[in-house]
Amino acid sequence: MGFPRKIKNRILSRLGKWAILLTIRTCSVTVRGQQIVESFSPGTPVIYLFWHCHIFYVIYQFKNRGARPLVSLSEDGELVSGIARKFGMDPVRGSSSKGGARAMLEMISSLRDGKGEILITADGPRGPAREIKEGTILLARKTGAMVVPISWYGSRIKIMRKSWDRFMIPLPFSHIRFAFGRPVKIGGQAVENWQQELRQNLNDLENGLMAEFR
Repeated sequence: MGFPRKIKNRILSRLGKWAILLTIRTCSVTVRGQQIVESFSPGTPVIYLFWHCHIFYVIYQFKNRGARPLVSLSEDGELVSGIARKFGMDPVRGSSSKGGARAMLEMISSLRDGKGEILITADGPRGPAREIKEGTILLARKTGAMVVPISWYGSRIKIMRKSWDRFMIPLPFSHIRFAFGRPVKIGGQAVENWQQELRQNLNDLENGLMAEFR
């Protein structure tokens, strides 16, 4: 990355952090299902799984706790990684198209050593939207990690309809509801079966939150 691009990303990362902070601090937030993750034994490996469109609030929810989001090596990923670091996260860089093997090994090590929660966009970094990538299932099976679906919705949100994931941004002074879903332990069934189950879990979790605002 050239020097001007580094400066640009530092500036944009700082602006992104403050955009998220200033937006969320005007909102009221309700968190559901916290007791689910609090019931895990110390050192339990956990993968939090969410749709790519939910990144905006998820970064805030997991701030300053050493969480390790999987972020692509793309230019967009560089910006997301910079913002995540400003929120006290430790990103793992890579994706199925570039740096995937190295990222997988790094996440396996983190989960086995208890060095941070792993955050994965189930359909990232490029889609198709709301389709579970097999890497999450393979990672969970390899490490014995619990997979916890997470989602959020708001009383007033902006949906970026031209983006592939229909990215969501809560509007200032709205109410946000965030939820931890039912943990899933990945067993020996076919990958396709787990992809279907996790997709259903994520969609059900989001649909339940949406229904509360109708």
